[in-house]
Order: sequence, then C-alpha cells, then structure tokens
Amino acid sequence: MFDVGSQPTSEAYQALVRSLELQVTLTSIVARGGGVERLLTGWQEHTGEPIAVFHRLGRPVGRSGGFPSEVLDTVAGQLESTAAPRIGEVMHVIEHGIEVTPFAGNDVVRGFVARIPSGTEAAELAAPTMRSLLALEYERHWYLDDPARRARATQLNRVLSLGDDAAVRARLRGVGMDPAELRGVAIEARTTTHAEVLVDDLVVVLGTPLIRQRERLVECLVGADPRRRLSEYGLNAPLGIGAAVAPRHAARTMQQAGLALETSRRVGSPIEYVDGASHEFLIRAAPVEYLESFADATLTPIETARGGEALLQTLHLWLIERRSVDATADRLGVHRHTVRNRLQRIAQLTGHDIEAIDAQTELWLALKARGIRGADPS
Repeated sequence: MFDVGSQPTSEAYQALVRSLELQVTLTSIVARGGGVERLLTGWQEHTGEPIAVFHRLGRPVGRSGGFPSEVLDTVAGQLESTAAPRIGEVMHVIEHGIEVTPFAGNDVVRGFVARIPSGTEAAELAAPTMRSLLALEYERHWYLDDPARRARATQLNRVLSLGDDAAVRARLRGVGMDPAELRGVAIEARTTTHAEVLVDDLVVVLGTPLIRQRERLVECLVGADPRRRLSEYGLNAPLGIGAAVAPRHAARTMQQAGLALETSRRVGSPIEYVDGASHEFLIRAAPVEYLESFADATLTPIETARGGEALLQTLHLWLIERRSVDATADRLGVHRHTVRNRLQRIAQLTGHDIEAIDAQTELWLALKARGIRGADPS
C-alpha cells in the first residue's frame, strides 16, 4: 500500500529538488542586488561548473573564479569567427569541453553563457533559470543607464544644431570623437523596446556616443562607414544611411539618412543616400514596376526605331559628355554630323526638345532605370 506520508527517493526526484533549491538560491542573489559576478560565483559554488559571460559581440564581460582566463580569448574568437548560436542553439568549444548558449531579453540575444558542464541533472535543469537571471541583470543595467541615454541624445542634438566647423569639431572632441567625416544613420525598430535595445547595442557596435531614440526611430552619427558592422551585428530592420560629409554638415547627412530610411521601409533593404547623385537615389527609391513602366514609355520609341541601339548609345554618351557633339563623336568614332543627325532623330521619335533640361533629365533617368551604365561625368 502507498504511504502518503513518504517521499519519493528516486534520483530524478532528488535532482529536481536540488535544481529547485539552486534556482531559489540564484534568484535570491539577484533579488539582493548581488550582481552578475556574484551570480556567476554562486553558480560555480553550487554546481561545481566554471562559468563565464560574453557580450553579444563576443567579448568576455564576467567569469567565475574557476573559469580559465586563458580560455576566454578562445571562446571569444570562436564567437566572432563562426556563426554564433541563436536562441535555442548551443555551440561547443570541444577542445576545452565548453558549452556556449545564448541568453535573451525581449526576444533579442543579449549575450552568451559559457560553462564547463558537470553532467549533473540538477545543473542542467537549472541552466535555463541561470540564463533568464543573466538576461534580467543586463536588462536592469541598461534600464538604470537611462541618464546616459539622455546625455547621448542631448549631445547629438547639439551637434546637429551647430553649423560652424570649429564649434562642431570642438563638440565632437568633447565626446571623444575626431572624425574627418560624419554619416547619419536612421533605423526603424520593430517596437519601442527594440529601439531601446538598439540604442544600447549601437553605442558599442558603432562606437558612437551620439545617438537618440524617438519612439521606434533610432538615429545616430558615426565617423566611419557603418554597413559592415551593422551587417555583422545582424540588424534586421529598415535602415537609411546618409552621405559622408564634413562635420559641419551633420544635420544634412542626418536628413539624408531619414530620406533613405523612407525608401528602405518600402524596398525592404538598407539604403544609402548618394550625395551629388540624386538620380541614383531616385532610381533606388522608386518601385521596380514603376521604373519599368517609366523606362518603357520614355525609351521604347527609340529602341524600336531602325538603328535604335546606335541611337541609345549616342544619347547616353551625349549626356555623359555634357551634351558635347564633338566629344560624343570622338567617343563613337563617327563624324559629328552623324551625331547631330541621330540627336535630331531622337527628338523626332520622342517628341521632345532634347536641348531642354526637363527632357534631358527624363531621358537620363530612363537610361538609368533601364540599367544602361557608362563612365558618368565626374
């Protein structure tokens, strides 16, 4: 007969009890404000497992006393050089018997836990709680860093309000920056919470103290091309990048980033504003279907005419050569009268005065939309 007063003594049950006790202990450390270092030490004391924590970029940010310091660089290198594990995945550093697992906050990977497993069931059962507590600790840290966020936003606003080169450079040096050029970056986060996470991450990823958040919009100024770092970061959100400009034009590159972001929302890929080449930006901004229709309507009368290929080539070179008949003739290896005749033919076919700036702009954009490229004027 079963004795209701007795307790099961199976190994599985005892492992569960030890795991629950461990989880309570770790939670108490966090509740008392022990911090990450005390949390890691507590884990090793109760499981015998050395453990370390790495930032999402792969840099070590804490370890228990038993975790070999010389192994930190090995784990960091593997996180940087290989595909880091995603939520629910595990990476093994086999030569050191280390298991690396990500921990997340707000459905975003915040960092990685590296531990040398003891093989005990209690530790395995408690490991998810450890990761959750680490995520909580880092979320708390970033929340308490709100004054720093406001300070960065204030600095960015001041730089954007200045138009004098000396004043801007002095302000930049005051926050530890001295770039020859600046680029604006604008990102639309999925949620306001995601935007807050981005603000904290991008300070590290892009190395900029000039960043602000407005609802879901994150904006910053950077001193180097941010595309590679953002790609490595794994950003999956609409992204606009302004042209590289002298620091006194910071407001302009930020405005350009905003324009590029509008296009990025529509086309679903990062967009970089090309200063001085607005036609390229317009081509990238417009829907593909519209571009095809526009190019067809503008160029089909030329393309379908007799000698249409030569007419298009002549038109393209004439525009590139700043409408110089002589230069176009030299490039084509034909007489200048041939060029003039072809241009007259194009005017007849399109019904436009191709000496008019509006007609030239329309034809140039249509050629670009069609994918016709060449040595554009400098």
